[in-house]
Amino acid sequence: MGVFLAQKDIHLHKAILKQVKSYCLNSLAEESCGLIVKSALGVSVLPCKNESPFPEYHFMINLNIFIENKVLYVYHSHVDCSVKPSITDKLYSDELCIPFLIYSIRDDEFGIYNNISV
Repeated sequence: MGVFLAQKDIHLHKAILKQVKSYCLNSLAEESCGLIVKSALGVSVLPCKNESPFPEYHFMINLNIFIENKVLYVYHSHVDCSVKPSITDKLYSDELCIPFLIYSIRDDEFGIYNNISV
């Protein structure tokens, strides 16, 4: 069973969360998505194009972007629902072994789904 953390439990730097929120609020009708990556310069937010055929309900990120980066988190927005991860969110996070940071536009709240064994 995965771990789901509410906003108060997120240990990401506030500047990163602020950037993610800003990107998500640029698209209120479709899910926004991207990666939080680590580089020689530190941790940064990498917005990605949502390549889903149904971007109002799902998101897809080009696989090459994963290959080219050291991914710490995948982030995406939930437009009209809570931060509770969907079955699909859990499935892909588990398969990728990467935690998902979810921002609910409706509730203005962050959550993390992380099922990775430490």
